[in-house]
Amino acid sequence: MSFSQEVKRELCAVPVERDCDALGECYGILLFANLFRQNGIRIITGNENIAERVQLLFARAFDLQISPRRGAREGRYVFELTKKAQLHRVFNAFGLDPNASGVRMNRAILEEDCCKAAFLRGAFLSGGSVASPESRYHLEFVTPHYVFSTEMTAFLMDAEFQPKVTRRQSKYVLYFKSSEAIEDFLIQTGAPVCALAVMQAKVVKDVRNQINRHVNCETANISKTVDAAAAQLRAIRMLQEDGRLQLQPRAVQEAAHIRMANPESSLSVLAASLDPPVSRATLSYRLKKLVALAEEREGL
Repeated sequence: MSFSQEVKRELCAVPVERDCDALGECYGILLFANLFRQNGIRIITGNENIAERVQLLFARAFDLQISPRRGAREGRYVFELTKKAQLHRVFNAFGLDPNASGVRMNRAILEEDCCKAAFLRGAFLSGGSVASPESRYHLEFVTPHYVFSTEMTAFLMDAEFQPKVTRRQSKYVLYFKSSEAIEDFLIQTGAPVCALAVMQAKVVKDVRNQINRHVNCETANISKTVDAAAAQLRAIRMLQEDGRLQLQPRAVQEAAHIRMANPESSLSVLAASLDPPVSRATLSYRLKKLVALAEEREGL
């Protein structure tokens, strides 16, 4: 089961406590349905939970007992209303003119917060999807209707979401990629368990990213240390060969000898091993001096 299916299963389990909630959720489902016009209503879903939810909502909101037929594709449930009396009952419940040429969003029936949440729940069940938070943060609604896409965008913005809109072939896609927005949407519509899954995935990603940054930093530091040690050893051997190492101050010669004896040790360990011990910066200065002397020879 995909994460989007898990969300829809949780949303379908939300109790329908008020008639206005049932009406609002039906409205969200119908505005994203396959057909919602004066001459017919068609809802097609491959989700058994949604199919059961539609029957429950229509009974509660419109006192209509509807049953799906099996679609041409296996696992599809198709709800169709074509009788004028049924269509009038649905349209009248939303304050819509069943004889109008198009359907517009009537926000007058969505004034209460519970109705708005129910509407968004229905909209997501019918026309929404959400990616697995383990892969990416992306929640979207898809509709072929431009006017409704603008109305839905305004509705989401009034609900304090900030959707972006794009075209995907002949359809309009409203989406947001913020994990916080997705969490808020799931909580508001009745899917707190799935919202928690988004939060947990975000924590795991943040920890993983922190670990990766730490490992990369450590790797970079180790590489720098190894490169520096290799340069120091090369310089010391060169100065030994031409006899210039013996001409250096005793402290510099000691730095060279301890580096040759411990090629893989860090400067901090080497500095503490000297007798008497010196600071890391002091030892680094002495070894850099040897490297500079060797480079002078190479420049001749």
